Amino acid sequence: MKRTKLVGTTVVAVTAALVAAGCSAGGQNAGGPAGPKVAEAKVSVDKDGSQSKGPAKDVEGFRKGGNINILWRQDLTHYDPANTNSSPDMTTSEMILRRLTMYKIDGDKTTLVGDLATDTGQSTDGGKSWKYTLKDGVKYADGTKISSKDVKYAVSRAFSTKYAQGFPYIQTWLADSDDFSKVYAGPYETGKQLGDDKVETPDDKTIIFKFSKPRPDFPFAAALPTTVPVPEAKDTKEAMDQDVSAIATGPYKVAAHEVDKSLKLVRNENWDPATDPIRHQYADSYTYQFGPQITEVTDRLSASAGDDKNSSSIYSAVAPERLSQVMQDPKLKAQVIDLPTSQVNVYSINMDRVKDINVRKALLVAFPKEAARTTQGGPYYGDYATTVGSPALLGWQKYDLPGVTDVDPKGDPEKAKKMLADAGKSGYEISLGYTQTPSAEKEALVVADGLEKAGFKVNKLPIQSKAYLNTRDKKDNNLDLYWSAWAPDWPTGVTVYGELYDGRKIGDGRPNNSHINDPAINAELDRIMQINDPAEQGAEFNKLDKKIMEQVPQIPYVYQRRQVMVGANVGGGSGDVHNVMNINNLFLKS
Repeated sequence: MKRTKLVGTTVVAVTAALVAAGCSAGGQNAGGPAGPKVAEAKVSVDKDGSQSKGPAKDVEGFRKGGNINILWRQDLTHYDPANTNSSPDMTTSEMILRRLTMYKIDGDKTTLVGDLATDTGQSTDGGKSWKYTLKDGVKYADGTKISSKDVKYAVSRAFSTKYAQGFPYIQTWLADSDDFSKVYAGPYETGKQLGDDKVETPDDKTIIFKFSKPRPDFPFAAALPTTVPVPEAKDTKEAMDQDVSAIATGPYKVAAHEVDKSLKLVRNENWDPATDPIRHQYADSYTYQFGPQITEVTDRLSASAGDDKNSSSIYSAVAPERLSQVMQDPKLKAQVIDLPTSQVNVYSINMDRVKDINVRKALLVAFPKEAARTTQGGPYYGDYATTVGSPALLGWQKYDLPGVTDVDPKGDPEKAKKMLADAGKSGYEISLGYTQTPSAEKEALVVADGLEKAGFKVNKLPIQSKAYLNTRDKKDNNLDLYWSAWAPDWPTGVTVYGELYDGRKIGDGRPNNSHINDPAINAELDRIMQINDPAEQGAEFNKLDKKIMEQVPQIPYVYQRRQVMVGANVGGGSGDVHNVMNINNLFLKS
């Protein structure tokens, strides 16, 4: 596959799982255990702005009106766009908050388009600077006009250590440092915004980003919530992590939010569909109900009694113990969208604590992938993973690494036990961290049992669901082994290997969950990042994947599939670029 540089008209050949998973509800891609095929899709970049104009193409059969309920086990971890990073949070955020660019999905075709901007950016110097012009008529929910200065302020505040869990790409590139907060600490700490030598706003509609070296992927980074405009006068700082009503720019705004219980979104009357090529405003409102676990969600949507017929899931929605029943019932199967995803699920090994590679190899050999996957629905959960990168990545290929890629998915406790004994580590104690949900607890019990059979002593440490990411992502988390998952932020290895395996990016809120810090890997990352040809870069990332797995920083688990579900009266079900339900496409059939 070949991708030309983004400074010209660009077409990227990637897998549909990466950017366009799913289709209309009705069971078309609710496959059997073998799963939906991962087909090739074309991802284009709208360089000239011709596809960046609104309104968005309507979903077939759409109908306006009514309230749709969203059933989800927990409140959003973060509402502030500078901290937003998980898939469900991103999907909800995009209903409320627009950014410079965004993905438009039309069947199996996905296009990066201008969202608030007229196009995906203009560069005349090979990608060292990117210029954006805001569209006419874009406003906040209170009717005030959006200014390019609001985008500059938003990017400036993202440098603050308060937002360490947000996406780091734009800050890193502007500062020429992974430790960007030490180069510029943000407006709270310094009293100043970024200088015009970094981000210039010559007028209220124009913003220019300036870099010391070419950043051809910047139009993809501009689709992240880092570029959601935030007027300085409306920045409520810590309070914004629970309330973004003051900066709403999308088709919906927050009407009410009861933390950990509910969220009410209503129409934003100052959203102009003529400026938005992506979003719709079909439902009058959305009511999020926080708390229902996956089994309850499955049962409620299956029965579709009362108002549950007007409800939808946002994330995984078919409980593993209900999969067979649901997928064998034609009526229920028609309510399911079976999504191939670009997500790789792994169990990260904390290399700060588990320093002996022989112990890490024994964990890999003992790990009971088959039994663990069975607790999550078996093959419906995804194929067994052998790499840390997703097959959806440009340049990905299988490779052989004896003792790593050829381990028995059943686990081999006797072999692992001998490995521990040979290393003088029999009875090695492991702290296993996991989300305190019924589904995760079932998996944790199976994992612990498999490791104990191999001679490990396992301490099971459940973590409250909403707190899991924050707890896991602390540098000193007091855990040895824990579930992690990652999907690319755009279709190259830049947002995978550079984030997860760079030893200079270990710290609170950073996604290097294994805390791997190998100078040779760091140097190789630096070399590969300088390769401008995407095909060549992808091939080199694939070689690096093998080098990383030689250190066994993680146990590759599955290349995930996800089943999402709607109530019987909800139409328009499909997957979005985050591999979850595209809730903005939903409508009530009657």
